[in-house]
Amino acid sequence: MLAAIAAALLSPAANAKTPVPTKPAGTGSEPTAGGGVMPGKSFSAHYAVALLDISFDQIQIFLFPKRVACSDVAFATTPYVAVTVDTSGAPLLIGRPSLQNGRAFVQVDFHPATGSKYYAIQPGASITFTRVDPARNGVWHGSVTVKRQHFEGHLFSYSGTFAARWCGKN
Repeated sequence: MLAAIAAALLSPAANAKTPVPTKPAGTGSEPTAGGGVMPGKSFSAHYAVALLDISFDQIQIFLFPKRVACSDVAFATTPYVAVTVDTSGAPLLIGRPSLQNGRAFVQVDFHPATGSKYYAIQPGASITFTRVDPARNGVWHGSVTVKRQHFEGHLFSYSGTFAARWCGKN
């Protein structure tokens, strides 16, 4: 009995900041569509992937202008948008915006086509998952919004939906 409790406490899922759902939830069916503005030019998303960043135990949604294989996400060429969701141990919210409360957060990283710098935005960033499917090659659906704002002398905004292929752990 003690061994079972110790194994449960030491398992990655027990220590995860953002637990991955164990079964599909929600009924969303949005496509990957939308766009916004980041330094230098407008951006349109046409492909998305979802993964668990095991370094920080956070869910990430990547929005790309063209298809990127799961194995190539870490080496993707710019421009792209990366959305990080950290629930601080709480289950993901389905059908409602993810929390921004000082512990749990949503951060949107804009990776522009020029330069090697990215811009991380939290205030005014929102993600709503309408369907999650942790099965191999499952698809996660939802929407992302970043309110129009100026940061470090640049204009940023994003509004769109996603149908992100689940890539599992990265």
